[in-house]
Amino acid sequence: MSLSISNSNHQGTATMTSQKLYGKSILVIGLCMAFALISIHLILHGMGANSQGVLGRVTESRAALPQIVKEPNDVVMFFGSSMARAGFSPRKFDADLAQRGKQVKSFNYGFGGLNPYFQDFLSRRIADEFIEEDRKIKLTMIEFNPFQTTQTRWDRAAPVLDSFLTLLANDEELMEIAKNDLTRGVRLFNIKYLRGNISAEMITSFFGRGMFPPQSHQTFKDDDETIAQRRRLGRLLGQKFDEEYPDHKPVEWSYEWQGGGTIPQERSAETLAIFNDYYRVTQTDNAMRNDRLSRISSADIEQLHFEPLLVDHFINIVKNFQRVSDNVEVIMLPKNSKWIKTTPEAEKRLAAVITQIEQATGIQLKNHQNIPQITPQMYRDTTHLSRYRGDIVYTDYLIDQYQSLF
Repeated sequence: MSLSISNSNHQGTATMTSQKLYGKSILVIGLCMAFALISIHLILHGMGANSQGVLGRVTESRAALPQIVKEPNDVVMFFGSSMARAGFSPRKFDADLAQRGKQVKSFNYGFGGLNPYFQDFLSRRIADEFIEEDRKIKLTMIEFNPFQTTQTRWDRAAPVLDSFLTLLANDEELMEIAKNDLTRGVRLFNIKYLRGNISAEMITSFFGRGMFPPQSHQTFKDDDETIAQRRRLGRLLGQKFDEEYPDHKPVEWSYEWQGGGTIPQERSAETLAIFNDYYRVTQTDNAMRNDRLSRISSADIEQLHFEPLLVDHFINIVKNFQRVSDNVEVIMLPKNSKWIKTTPEAEKRLAAVITQIEQATGIQLKNHQNIPQITPQMYRDTTHLSRYRGDIVYTDYLIDQYQSLF
């Protein structure tokens, strides 16, 4: 009997030892996982993965919404892609209208790389903010960017899909996804609350681009003198910016500048002259040819094979703003037709998508692609209007189009 008791005590001691060992193992694994997550966040933060570029611009512009809805003047918003970001000068828009006795506060909500799927969720957050404060936007201009809505563009968004989704969607929207796909729903909540909106794919993409950057299209090369001048003038413009804006904080979306950039009235004559020289050596035919090739491979810009999902989400964007805007305009921005030439088949596909958008929203799209006010010399590349040239002229055009609304 004593032997039985001894064996029992021995087994009990072994069980307790195993449980302690198991508990310590779980604790060590948990600490290692926590350390790994913290390390990743610190590395990404230090390298600017979650504060620079489109991610930082989205975060900062969202943070400004509570202040925007309390603006005393009529609010104007231009919502779109990087073409909208480059092409609309909100402070010039406001200053010129003020000279005509019209007081407005406009904001540039243009984002590079943020396709209509992500913009749908962002526009919902904007609408939520205005509804909560029982406030209306006086005029919303929404850019329809055809090449942001292609299958190629959608495929290239895969590495950032879940990160941007958890950044922009609320818990109710994520729960709806979880109801249809539990595994993905759990993953999304994990990314949102345990990984700080940074998915494994985004980490891989971020580090992969640093170690193995994607091959840029440099099929056509400028001469060495032009390249040297480009670098010299670029450094000189950086120095002039630091001199003329010594107190400016390096942010992606500035409330002070209303989401836009600098305006020529603030720059010295010397700086503006340097810009003219800089554009001369950066907007070369070879640079344009290379940029065109890049746009074709990254966005299917000339064939325009549309992704139906992205078209549906663009329609959602318009409807989201219709809930909180007195006036909604859907616009296609000027197109650099000298370099970007869509095929006849692409034009047919584009016409069909425009019809779909107009029928779903009840808004007639305004096509500004080939307005005579904008010339090929006003672009910094094959798609974006240039600072102090194209953006100023196009902003003047928008003022003429919409000043009667105020």
